[in-house]
Amino acid sequence: MDREDQDICAKATARGNLADILGVRPGIFLTCLFVWTLSNMDQSLFGYAIPGILQEFDVPLTTIGTILTVSFLFSAVLITFSGVAADRFGRGGVLVLLLVSSAVAVGAQGLVGGILMLTIMRALGFGFSGGLSPITNALVVENSHPRFRGVAMGILQCGYPLGWLIASLLAAPLIESHGWRWVCFIAFLVVPLVIPIYFILKHYGMLTAAPPDSAILAKSSEKGSSMSLLFSPKFRRSTWASIAMFFLFGGAYAGSAFFFPTYFTQAKGYTQADAAWTVGLSNGIAVFGYLMAALVGEFFMTRRNVFVVWSLAGAAALLGLLWLSDSRTSDVLWYGGMAALFFGSQAVVAVFVAELYPTSIRATALAVCASAPLSLGFAVFPLVVPYVIDAVGWTMGFSVVIATLLVASAIAAMMIPNRASGLEIAE
Repeated sequence: MDREDQDICAKATARGNLADILGVRPGIFLTCLFVWTLSNMDQSLFGYAIPGILQEFDVPLTTIGTILTVSFLFSAVLITFSGVAADRFGRGGVLVLLLVSSAVAVGAQGLVGGILMLTIMRALGFGFSGGLSPITNALVVENSHPRFRGVAMGILQCGYPLGWLIASLLAAPLIESHGWRWVCFIAFLVVPLVIPIYFILKHYGMLTAAPPDSAILAKSSEKGSSMSLLFSPKFRRSTWASIAMFFLFGGAYAGSAFFFPTYFTQAKGYTQADAAWTVGLSNGIAVFGYLMAALVGEFFMTRRNVFVVWSLAGAAALLGLLWLSDSRTSDVLWYGGMAALFFGSQAVVAVFVAELYPTSIRATALAVCASAPLSLGFAVFPLVVPYVIDAVGWTMGFSVVIATLLVASAIAAMMIPNRASGLEIAE
């Protein structure tokens, strides 16, 4: 740590303020964390509802895989547009619109009368929610001190496990007393929360786009659009390697995370409520893995190397859960360790990719190189995994598909330049 960083740390510690420590604008950072937690809470509700949906509609697991695939395909398309729209029209306005639209669509899943409408509502809900990813990531990156950007982004990514945890605390008692449909209605609680979020973002001037830099516009007009710049010789290697990394990781995540409540009910004999409690509690444990990944990536290792180590260790923990765990306590510990490493690696990848590109195309880059391929991975493997499970069972199916995808995503990450953490990005 150089002298400038030491001075920053000393001042931050003296003030004892989170905003000073992370170098962020507190209103923007906390709003993004709140939005991302709410979004993941909404989307995890479907995972907890799957066992009940299978029973009510008497459909196989492959039908759920198809629903997930359709929703993730729609999300991959919408994410790209959301990133471009956020760069053009302003981060905050697009964020507010997507959040309220997602909440309404998720809540409407509890009102559907058949699989077709459930598929449509799920696609809309996840599509709108997925569009929040590049926007919240860009806001935090752009409003954090470069030296502590990774820590701020790591805390932001804790919205994943926190959302699953909060959803389980609300969903488990509702499943026992009212069934899966009432679980979806939890999302309606998010709608009135959009009002204070709107005024916070308005206060920080985030509802409109920042005025463009004339020099950047001149260069962009010479070289092409923000999309073409991503695939220019300067960024081409990073762009394609990032796309591969996120696609493979997304396949591993969506091919397992949304199915784990069903795994515990079908393979382990849990009740639906017990499965929800187990997954939620384990995701609570995983928060520590996210924070540790962020800290290690900021101060001790490069973010790329943290992702590689966490992904490989997460694959090992997954195999431990599948092959070695033999009790409920053991299930929680193995799943918590797996989530802390496997899911926790997300704490570094967004800022890792964001630091590869300049501000003028960053939201577009996070959409095209991260969120969109992540959603494509989400789209493909939830359709593949149920067929593999039907053929070889839960244990072998998860072992062959999910562990392999995690290892492959780590290999793809090693193709990206291994940059030092916290570097400024020149335009």
